[in-house]
Amino acid sequence: MRAIGLMILGVSILAGVAGCGSNITETGYEPRKLGISDGARKALYAPKYSPEAAQAQAEQEAASKARKPGGGFLQ
Repeated sequence: MRAIGLMILGVSILAGVAGCGSNITETGYEPRKLGISDGARKALYAPKYSPEAAQAQAEQEAASKARKPGGGFLQ
């Protein structure tokens, strides 16, 4: 039992030294912190996925199909 406890302790120490908690990825990328609250960070991305944005995207796609040859409503 003691050996297992020492082994677990050793592995956890090695994991801490190896940098398991680091934000740097294998490729060397280190994400930048925005320095803002979670609510403000979520607000940066929320408009992109709002129902209004989805409706506007659908309207733009319908308009572009109507302008394409052979994609119009009247042929």
